[in-house]
Amino acid sequence: MVTLSIEGVGGSELTYQLAKPVITIGATSQNDVVIRAPGVAPRHLVIQRNEGLHTFIGQNRQVVVLNGERRSRGVLRVGDRIRIGMATLVVKEVGEDDEVKAPVERQTAASPSAPGPQPTQRPRSEVVLYSEPTRLAEARRHMVEVFRASVRSDLVPSLRTLFEEFFHDRQALLAWMDHEGRFQPIVSQWTTDLPKLPARTFDELAKAGRFGLLAFANRQILIFPVERGQLQSAAHLLVETDDDTREDDELVLAELARMLAVHWERVDSSSGFLGPWEANARKLVDEQLPGTSQPTRVLRDRLVEAAHSSNPVLACGRTGSGRMFVAALIASLNPSGALPVQVFQAREEDESAQRMELFGSSPDGGASSLVARARGGALVIRDIQLLSSALQREAAAAIGHDVESGYGPSVRWIATTGQDCMGLVSEGVFDATLFNLFHHHIVRVPAVEERREDLPLLMVRLLESVAAEQRKEVRGIELETLNSLLKHAFDGQMTELFAELRRLASATPDGEMVRGIVPVSSASGARQGGSEAEVANAGLLSQDDLKAVVPAVERLIIDRVLRRTTGNQSKAARVLNLSRGALIAKMKEFNIPDYRYLRRSR
Repeated sequence: MVTLSIEGVGGSELTYQLAKPVITIGATSQNDVVIRAPGVAPRHLVIQRNEGLHTFIGQNRQVVVLNGERRSRGVLRVGDRIRIGMATLVVKEVGEDDEVKAPVERQTAASPSAPGPQPTQRPRSEVVLYSEPTRLAEARRHMVEVFRASVRSDLVPSLRTLFEEFFHDRQALLAWMDHEGRFQPIVSQWTTDLPKLPARTFDELAKAGRFGLLAFANRQILIFPVERGQLQSAAHLLVETDDDTREDDELVLAELARMLAVHWERVDSSSGFLGPWEANARKLVDEQLPGTSQPTRVLRDRLVEAAHSSNPVLACGRTGSGRMFVAALIASLNPSGALPVQVFQAREEDESAQRMELFGSSPDGGASSLVARARGGALVIRDIQLLSSALQREAAAAIGHDVESGYGPSVRWIATTGQDCMGLVSEGVFDATLFNLFHHHIVRVPAVEERREDLPLLMVRLLESVAAEQRKEVRGIELETLNSLLKHAFDGQMTELFAELRRLASATPDGEMVRGIVPVSSASGARQGGSEAEVANAGLLSQDDLKAVVPAVERLIIDRVLRRTTGNQSKAARVLNLSRGALIAKMKEFNIPDYRYLRRSR
């Protein structure tokens, strides 16, 4: 006779004869065998008997483990062990003369003096009561407290406490997956590198009822997906486990994942997550960068995308166009709070001094190096293309190592470069490997002439900042002054515009409107017919004496390039295809000013 033995804790055991053609097993009283144990479904398993052969079928895709192998159906033989939830069933064979053991609390014995044969009792199902392990019971209790709290409560701190109590000596993580396939932590006590898994693994985990077990030589990691909705990126629970705690961890993570899926809006709206962040970020960016032009709208979108991510950012634009302002705005918009900013100005000379300042003396960076001081914050490398080739390669290695770490970069890397960054790469000035590290977020800062329609709004916004800086009340700007500003060319870009507004505001009494006329620049004057510069140039080109014409044209071109580069002699020398020494000699020969006053004050 074949029986089914249900093992319990403390040595208790129940046996059931497999005599009926169909036997149902589950947690409700409608089943032939009722097992109320963690992980057992209302109707979990059906055993069928046909001519002495017993087969089983798992119901509603329930997990059935036969002899350590997950199965949905199969043939049962004597000695097989079946695990459903936390219950273990063993198929046994009992002889006709053997006694079928019943639970102690249900067992009845016949009186020895009772005459006659004893009536044959009908096989009946029994239930063995299990005691949950202490750790599992505590985890369930804590989860109930966390999710039973008010719907307005902040879930992330409560989840952090749950992680600390239940996984206090192990690594655990709740993270969402961004569009680039990187984990973005929500609740984390993970200190080592995260496992790198192919995209197809996460596609498999997205299927209903799936979870993963990643086995290494010395550790195991459970990965449970959290359903966040069809239009949202996937979220995952990860925890280190071992053979002794894995079953408990599976049950806890499965229940936690289901509860998080139900209450995800509370996680999304938590102060520790990115729920309202995007709306607030866009509002702040609109205030700081007003305007309706297409370049400005694109810039605002790129800024929000870059601030949302942790990947390196490259801000390209002309000198004075506001690249440093954009870098500081990205750091201030960090979802977990504004980041402190460290700034490094790249130079063409003093390679060893720059290496010491940037990376320190040791290969991994000393404590006094700028990279070490920037950990936990943002590091802005201005004009990164001015670094020597060796320093650019070292910077690429440092950024690449930091970005590829599993937990995410420890420094928010931001760099600025010239307007045509691709041209710098093709010319060999900007290292291609270093440039490729910024391919996720290349933010192009438009020049003033590309967003002239935004200038009135920009001037109002900048005038508010200047008034607050000078601690005075400015009631507005006169139309004549505004028109003169709009006609100005602003060769120095936003830096020159800001400087003009500072000058005008400083000359304005407190509580009055800004007045004054901004003189038309040489560039804007050259565009107007009949100007003095145009007449002079026409007269110059009408001469035939090369000794007079060539030096004059040379002086004109050098003066123009120095103005455009705001006195940056190294950059001007590259544009003019001269050495820096030759350019300095030409400046002395033609008595050309260095135009350093056009640079933005640091």
